[in-house]
Amino acid sequence: MSKKQKQHQAIVPGNTLAVKVAGTTREDLGHALKTFKRKMKSSGILEKIKDIKTFTKPCIMRRDELNNAKYIQKIRDMHRD
Repeated sequence: MSKKQKQHQAIVPGNTLAVKVAGTTREDLGHALKTFKRKMKSSGILEKIKDIKTFTKPCIMRRDELNNAKYIQKIRDMHRD
């Protein structure tokens, strides 16, 4: 099975929080686990689940966004000099 075929089989229609990894034999288990971890990290599913579990007030979210923007701007200004 080629890499593109495995990638196509990993698509789960209708469920945005699903990750499917193709692998049928024991030898593929290590590869499948590695692929699963990579997909979980890149898709941001864990972050979404953590956000759903906890409630953050809107004013705190705005404050965090502003602080993050200030920090990024400070770093960019330091690199321009």
